[in-house]
Amino acid sequence: MARDFSRIVVYGSTSAGKTTVTKELGRILNSDVIILDDVFWGPNWEMPTTESFQKRVKEIISGKEKWVVDGNYSKVRPLILSNATFAVFLDLPLYLILWRVFSRTISRNTIINIHEPTPLPKRIEESGNGEHLLFSIYQLSSYAIRNIIKKKIPGIIEEVKKELGENNYIVLRKQKDVDKFLNIIRKIEGQGTT
Repeated sequence: MARDFSRIVVYGSTSAGKTTVTKELGRILNSDVIILDDVFWGPNWEMPTTESFQKRVKEIISGKEKWVVDGNYSKVRPLILSNATFAVFLDLPLYLILWRVFSRTISRNTIINIHEPTPLPKRIEESGNGEHLLFSIYQLSSYAIRNIIKKKIPGIIEEVKKELGENNYIVLRKQKDVDKFLNIIRKIEGQGTT
């Protein structure tokens, strides 16, 4: 049975590589790319109400035949999942996630370029109110550790199984598995491997 990759949601811990995978899937599949951090966060780290966040997400995904969504926000998970056709879980090792938290935050905030610096959410970047280096490393690392301790990914997998079925998701536990999956999608789309 062929899998439907028209509307994909990408889950994973902070710094698991969700945005990178989402953008690459969007490029390969010629799909709209939706980064939930960009939808959620306002200038100066302002948070929307649950209702306004849900409304914005609904407006963004409604009527679109093809999209890839990056984000774990539980407030909009049922809305996105009920419209998705496939889910990708990035369940990478904690040491890799912590390294990425450290290296990305350092690269974003200093002249030291350890890792490809990932941007902050769009409206925060535009407002010029960035992040505090040490506080961000601490906060993002704590968040990643809490998610792993609380086993959030297995809980989300169960939600996905109920909504999409057994064959409409994949769990990627190593970076080489992520690369292999993207190469499979490239082959399906006739783009070869890179």
